[in-house]
Amino acid sequence: MNRLRAVTVGVAVLAVAVAIAHRVTRDPPPVAAPAPSAPVTPAPVVEAAPRWTADTIRDLQPAVPSHDDAVGKPIPAMKEFDEALLTLGAVVERWDGDPDNAWAIAHGVLARGREFRLRNGLFGVDHLFAVYAEVHQVGSLNLPTFPAERGGVPVESHTDLILKNLTEIGVSPDAAFPIGEGKATAADLYRATLLRTYLRPEENASSYRDPNDMAWGVQALAAWAPGPELRWVATDGTLMDLDELAHFLLVVATKESKFMFDAARAGQKFERSGQPLFGYTCGGAHLVQGATYAIARGFGEPEDRKYATAQGSLLLYRLPIELAIYDDAMKKNRQHREKLLVQRMKFLGHWLETMSKLQILGLFTPDEVQMHSVEGAAQNLALTVAALADLGTFDRIEAMKSEDPQLYLDVIGDAAHAIRGLELALGRQTLRW
Repeated sequence: MNRLRAVTVGVAVLAVAVAIAHRVTRDPPPVAAPAPSAPVTPAPVVEAAPRWTADTIRDLQPAVPSHDDAVGKPIPAMKEFDEALLTLGAVVERWDGDPDNAWAIAHGVLARGREFRLRNGLFGVDHLFAVYAEVHQVGSLNLPTFPAERGGVPVESHTDLILKNLTEIGVSPDAAFPIGEGKATAADLYRATLLRTYLRPEENASSYRDPNDMAWGVQALAAWAPGPELRWVATDGTLMDLDELAHFLLVVATKESKFMFDAARAGQKFERSGQPLFGYTCGGAHLVQGATYAIARGFGEPEDRKYATAQGSLLLYRLPIELAIYDDAMKKNRQHREKLLVQRMKFLGHWLETMSKLQILGLFTPDEVQMHSVEGAAQNLALTVAALADLGTFDRIEAMKSEDPQLYLDVIGDAAHAIRGLELALGRQTLRW
């Protein structure tokens, strides 16, 4: 497709999404279910699952998700998509395959899976454990964890990023990895993660730095939960329940999106004017992904599924508005065109990733018109990648490491998410849930 024609097609397709979103987007359901108007028969008392503790955690056996699905409605293949994937793939192989950057490796693993190899020929997952994992005593066990950073280089800039990616790409809990003089399994990492996780919102106390830090851990715990209930005593003594944790995260995602729900209901656009949602990583994409994944896995409260499904129509509403925001900014600030194009790639890659996951999780099924919007998002992603290639962005990554470290991390991290999002939308990758 001619590049100019593709832009026109993409804009026309995306314009349809505004009308659709205005029609279908409603208020998110209330946080709490309304009180019953008449007496109801009490439900039978069911004994709660036991709580895992430091003394019993050795007996916890993580359970692999039973589903491993692709989207039910993949978008049609296009030459431009393959070209974009080839360009992005070269970035991931070269820069996310850097043995000295654990954060980058974790992104390469997400894009390429368990078989992702580094420049030194080692498997990325094995290298993460061998070089970056730390062992800490929990009760009578020595269990692995990953630090936030090492030597100023990010390892887990978000708590449990690595475990979340391992569970998503299908690493077995029984897989063993060298750590120092010994070995540890992925299940050991899960056990350590469970016990160190706590949240006491009424006291503003948590093992997470803030709500923006929660999405990866909540998804990881839900992914390998050994049963329909998961309760534990954290190492600080907090009594924890994954239903409560998942519900909390979904309420955060819904409340932070309220200004968009309100604007969509009123048939209006929104401006980016410092709303809290845009302070969340990748515009709240990870917040939505982590919360909806846990709900789809059966955790949370009975009413929570309504919140989760509402995010699908909200994504369609957001798409043309946020693209227009980036494009208007590029017209007004041509000196920042490259950085804005990278942010455009970030948005579109994460948008496709989130939309595809909602489809796979059974939380949203686009109709025929809405599928045109998904195709339009993919076309715009391919155009954005091509524009960055024309600017020489992907040829200057080495210089970015010292000249603009944040842009460097954005390029190599968002290249991985763009691959994941585009290949999910094309039906070429799957999600384990």
